[in-house]
Amino acid sequence: MKELLLNVRPVTEEVMSVLEERGLLRRFSPDQRALRAPEGEVVVDRVYTTDPRFGAHMLICVGFNRSAVSLAVHSDKEEFLLVNEGREQKPLILVISLVPDQELRRLVSTGRLTAGDIWALELKFNDPRLSFFTMNGFTPHCEWTVPGPGPAAVFYVTEPAGLDMQPVDLGDYTIRVLYPPPEGTSSGGALGVPPGQKIAMRSKL
Repeated sequence: MKELLLNVRPVTEEVMSVLEERGLLRRFSPDQRALRAPEGEVVVDRVYTTDPRFGAHMLICVGFNRSAVSLAVHSDKEEFLLVNEGREQKPLILVISLVPDQELRRLVSTGRLTAGDIWALELKFNDPRLSFFTMNGFTPHCEWTVPGPGPAAVFYVTEPAGLDMQPVDLGDYTIRVLYPPPEGTSSGGALGVPPGQKIAMRSKL
């Protein structure tokens, strides 16, 4: 038997570059299209899609630069990977319902939806406990960022290759994110908002 002795070497930029050049791996490095997403738009770069024979799955890089709240749901799970290597970018806000899709629709139809039923969370990047999580199916959510000039918020999502997206009809409700929130205010609201009125969502807990 022939024994091979391997010296452990540190991972460096040079080492990773060699592995990338040989087509052995790909680092999380945003595509320029995603980085330059124009204001009001979302650019999706499909990093890879797996062979359906082994379970269709994909990784996408999202350049997010839109300031409209458009809640939607997926029928299955997806993972958020919030990685930033030091770039300046706009804040990324997750608007998420505290109740599942069917319950949210019931609150809308009965006029009982309040700002306390939805949170607007400023997401953190590169935090082992806060920056990597699974969004469960049928959880109404969307992303949001501030209007105006500035580099898009960029993040990664991994999900089934054929995952659907269904918009949530809020009826007479509209949602407006307050960022930064007014001083002395808390997240969400305690009072119901009549149909036709805006729900002002606070951006932080």
